[in-house]
Amino acid sequence: MIYLGADIGTTSAKCLAVDGNGKILASAQHPYPLSHPRQGWVEQDPEDYWRGLAEVVTACVTTCREGGRAASEIASLALSTQGDTLILADDVGQPIAPAISWMDSRAEQQMRELIAETGPSFWYRETGCRLTALSSACRILWLSEAAPEVRARVSRFCYVADFLAQRLCGKCVADLPSASWTALFSPFERRWSGAVLKLVGVPPGSLPAVVDSGTPIGRLTPEAAAALTLDPGTMLMAGAFDQAAAAYGAGATAGGTSVLSCGTAWVLYAVVGRAVVDEREQIPICCHARRSEWGLVQPFTGGAAYDWFHTTFPKGERSESKPAQPLIFVPHLYGGLAPDWRGESRGSILGLTMAHTWRDVEIAVMRGLACEARRNVEAAERLCGQIPSLRLVGGAGKSDVWPQMIADVLDRPVVVSQQTEAACYGAAKLAAGTVADNWDQEQDARVFTPNAAQAEAENAFYARYVRFYEALADLYARDDPNRVG
Repeated sequence: MIYLGADIGTTSAKCLAVDGNGKILASAQHPYPLSHPRQGWVEQDPEDYWRGLAEVVTACVTTCREGGRAASEIASLALSTQGDTLILADDVGQPIAPAISWMDSRAEQQMRELIAETGPSFWYRETGCRLTALSSACRILWLSEAAPEVRARVSRFCYVADFLAQRLCGKCVADLPSASWTALFSPFERRWSGAVLKLVGVPPGSLPAVVDSGTPIGRLTPEAAAALTLDPGTMLMAGAFDQAAAAYGAGATAGGTSVLSCGTAWVLYAVVGRAVVDEREQIPICCHARRSEWGLVQPFTGGAAYDWFHTTFPKGERSESKPAQPLIFVPHLYGGLAPDWRGESRGSILGLTMAHTWRDVEIAVMRGLACEARRNVEAAERLCGQIPSLRLVGGAGKSDVWPQMIADVLDRPVVVSQQTEAACYGAAKLAAGTVADNWDQEQDARVFTPNAAQAEAENAFYARYVRFYEALADLYARDDPNRVG
């Protein structure tokens, strides 16, 4: 049999067709745009999610047919979706306005109002996440205050997973990880939070039903099957939001391997076997794709900083000079994220002399991201115990330099997955169910082990990095024009 895993991401839809042995038979990608109608606003056409899904599934079906495999061999489909993007719909699930992206920050004022009413601790204790202006809870309150005429027409508050489930099989159902990655849900109780719903004025009946990842949702309707060139008997299985799906696809396990996803942002995802509470209220927790497990999800500055450096500064001569004191680069170009959420922190480069070269600065950028990865690993270990190894997925694994640097800075093995579309692969595993239990996670993986001498040097450098970061963060905090008191 064949299993489809589709990822409905922020800027494109992707799909993999995978056979019963875990071998990839076909892949496809279809882009779609973001719109920015005002500063801080980020929207999308919800129909683009449906069109993108139809395009990539159809392309995979076509490739399978060309390889001698029939559409009737496709048993099931599961989705990985962008988390917390809000879709306003009528009573039959049709969108009545553009989708408000998880990147949209229009609800800054509503965030302040909610925190003033409840205190900041309420949100972490109730939803497992700090409340931010990006949270859909704030966007729903914004809707009531700034666009009441639109709010009056809303019958359903949808997210990408349940919006597409409605289109595919006529059932408004979300997977547990996706629901838990909203500020309306309690990952500790594994249900929508009545306290939050009351605060933001959301009737429970306007939200989707929630099921565990890997649960059968329903068979495709004839109309959906025709649009995707699949058989009507094809089953839709509950998937997960993208970070949970990628971690599941890359083989993250409780007490074992954690996943470092290296994209525009880097995200550390560690799996735990119980719903732990961070007493510092810093580390977000969600329900994982595997039943009765949870994920610690820590986003921080990643590939965007490396891309910024290469875009802003023309490539210089790649001199391999080795100054006595390596440069320190704190990569907080858009504020500090996990593990301590110092939003006032800023990007900083320290120790420059006339002896330093373009290559020295590039290495400093790379090492700064590796140090941020170590700060996040250390923070996660407070809650989940030792993380013995990391599996790296994404762009940073394309060369050998960065994975080896990360292994040395973290002083633990780093396994680079050859599976570049981990979220799609995770969704395909969820579509396959127990069939996927024997899929080989280590196939063709590259393993980087710490070099003892270099790890010792990196450990000393890391101590300097943390001292400079903490000193600078305090300075930036005192200089913050929005600081109260």
